[in-house]
Amino acid sequence: MHSARTVACSQLFTAVLLTQIPFAAHAASPGSDPLSRYATAATALTARPNDGSGYWPDFSNTGYANTPANTGGLGLGAYPGHLTDYAASMSASKPIIVTYPDHSVIAFTRFLASKVVIYGDDLTFVGCLFEGKSPNDNLVQLYAASSVTFRYSTFKPSAYALPPGNDGTVSSSHTTSGTPFKQSWQLVTTMNEAVATMDHNDIWGNAGLEMTTGFPDRPSTWTNNYIHDAADTSHNVYHHDGIGPQSEGDGGPMIIDHNTIASLGNTNALALQGDGVYDRISFTNNYVSGYGYALSFGVKNNATNLTVTGNVFSAELKELWGPVYGGLWGGTAQGSVWRNNVYQARPGDGNTNLSPADNGRYWWPTDDVSHAEDYAD
Repeated sequence: MHSARTVACSQLFTAVLLTQIPFAAHAASPGSDPLSRYATAATALTARPNDGSGYWPDFSNTGYANTPANTGGLGLGAYPGHLTDYAASMSASKPIIVTYPDHSVIAFTRFLASKVVIYGDDLTFVGCLFEGKSPNDNLVQLYAASSVTFRYSTFKPSAYALPPGNDGTVSSSHTTSGTPFKQSWQLVTTMNEAVATMDHNDIWGNAGLEMTTGFPDRPSTWTNNYIHDAADTSHNVYHHDGIGPQSEGDGGPMIIDHNTIASLGNTNALALQGDGVYDRISFTNNYVSGYGYALSFGVKNNATNLTVTGNVFSAELKELWGPVYGGLWGGTAQGSVWRNNVYQARPGDGNTNLSPADNGRYWWPTDDVSHAEDYAD
């Protein structure tokens, strides 16, 4: 089973083979390049979440209040302006256990609990709100055999409307400690073998997303999510991860495309932290800032068929150590591609290892400095 378990302290594979020309000059022509749906690559470099552009996933285009009509092709209306409580007696200090018939669609529902335990396979949640407090525990715990989908849903601590330190003008708080530990929640966890589709969700006030990485015939898919403002960032109770942790290995395929993954913290934006083989992981067109090492593709250099292209590593937030844990990503000898990944740096940024002179220069997996030329393995 390719489930995720908390790491101890210590995809349908998409071969997005971009041309080897400077990132800022890579213009997308409609109908040709896979990046064309996001405008030009130069916009990726100049935009930041919550800057008003709406280019990156942020408060303006993710979460339940931004649900458009016909999300996921399901024929539902847009967010109606209110949510329906799952039950009248909900409390952040009490768990909820819910069971839905397989293949159900649950829309515009608010769940308030210390933990929401969900039974039912192939469930789709659209425009829902999950809020509560579950320090060192799951806010949402899923029991499903094959799949689960969350679209335009929000996962947050119940005590806060906005993340402490984030007034909606930055990607994530630039200062510690964020949501206090006792008001936080730790994880969303898939307990069985359900593979998740996560799209346009707003997720914050936690420490990770411990969800199945995927199986050869069932990729895990993460698109357009806003993952930010980890909890309790001034202390070491939590490992602060964006997508993950996954501490076993032997995972994939996994598609991670056009997400914002930004927070202060001590571990990884993508936390694949096991010693088994991660295969067919596609990490493309994402905005990444903060954490310890931004990306982890395992603790041995045995990853295969990775695609890491078109990502922006932003100096907006302080980071502790560097872009890639151990420089481990497999390389072309193991079928992997690393192209057109660039640094974004501005005056006053939190990551003082970079300066505005590094802006637009290339991010390599093997060191912590910028380069004038793209990486070539």
